Amino acid sequence: MYRFFAAGLVPVLTAVVAGAQPPSPAVTEAEFLSVLKDTHPALAARSQDVATVRASVVAASLLDNPSVAVVREDPEQTDLTVSWQLPRASRRLEIESAEQDVEAAEARFLTDALSLRLNLREVYAGWAVATARREHLAVQVRRVAELAGRESARAEKGETSPLDAHRLALATSVLKARWAFAETAVLEARSVAHGWAGALPADAVPVLPELPAPVALEGDHPRLAAAVAELRAAELALQAAGRFLPTPEVTAGWQRQTAGAASVDGPLLALTWSLPVFRRNQAGIARAEARRLAAEARMESVRREIGAERSGAVEAYRRLTEAYAEVSASLASNDKTVAGALAAFRLGEAAVTDLLETLRSTAESESAALDLYEAALAAHRNLERLAGRPLFPEPGETHAP
Repeated sequence: MYRFFAAGLVPVLTAVVAGAQPPSPAVTEAEFLSVLKDTHPALAARSQDVATVRASVVAASLLDNPSVAVVREDPEQTDLTVSWQLPRASRRLEIESAEQDVEAAEARFLTDALSLRLNLREVYAGWAVATARREHLAVQVRRVAELAGRESARAEKGETSPLDAHRLALATSVLKARWAFAETAVLEARSVAHGWAGALPADAVPVLPELPAPVALEGDHPRLAAAVAELRAAELALQAAGRFLPTPEVTAGWQRQTAGAASVDGPLLALTWSLPVFRRNQAGIARAEARRLAAEARMESVRREIGAERSGAVEAYRRLTEAYAEVSASLASNDKTVAGALAAFRLGEAAVTDLLETLRSTAESESAALDLYEAALAAHRNLERLAGRPLFPEPGETHAP
């Protein structure tokens, strides 16, 4: 039975010892994020809003086209005229309001770009942590499987208790199942990563990223900058709406009157002016005022939200990194602890229960360290989100738990 169980581990051990083959190319977080350029489809898709708003500046800057008319009242009169609406009084304010809309759109684009960067960092972190979990479990599977095979052979010879060999076989089975789940997680995370960065080598292995030192969250945030620009645009639009007095339309041309064989030619001038007696842009002013009030409320809301979140984010990240440093420091003695437990078991100085308990506690400590490390990475991404700008370690720096 024990030989059959050991034979079932061959596929697992074959995958575990794949490290004996040439090493796979390593990919750092900086290299993974380098795919996020202006030409990346995810960013290019978000640039349409900026281009659309920029077009509104052009539209506000353009003057009305002149109108040409030819009127013939045969056979007495022929008129050739050119009419042009003079630039509206609100034109300058409308242009400035559109320019502020462009600033707001550009700030929103920066927020979108940062959000995409954070998505990529989350994808990379999930891939790297899943790979680290798989490697940790691979070491445990290899260690316990070798011991289980050795004890099963001894049990068949009557040199040790079959119960002990069976318990080690069961422990190996559990670790094998956990390794299978970890391998599945790596495959899923890798497929997502390759969806973002298809140029990665198929066998690329992610390097665990750095945990940088905490930084103070100061300065403007692009979300706040967008809200401020939106408020300024709304204020200018309200001022423009208040200039409801229309400009006149000027018409100039040439007129020829014919009476029999005689004709008379002369210039023609006209002025058409709509007087604001009833319609004084009351609806436009009301809409502009509502827009201003809403923009003011959004700006204040964003200011409060960012200020409140920044106050606790730095401390949360600091505590997670300190906890991880403390736990990871204790992991340095894990190898010696496991080696001592294995030696004691082989010498008959420790029971299989003691050995399994040692293996379980060391495995749990490594898993807890990875949990803290993953939480710290998420907290740092939150710092970057609240900073409104990239907070990234120097290329090439890594920090493996």
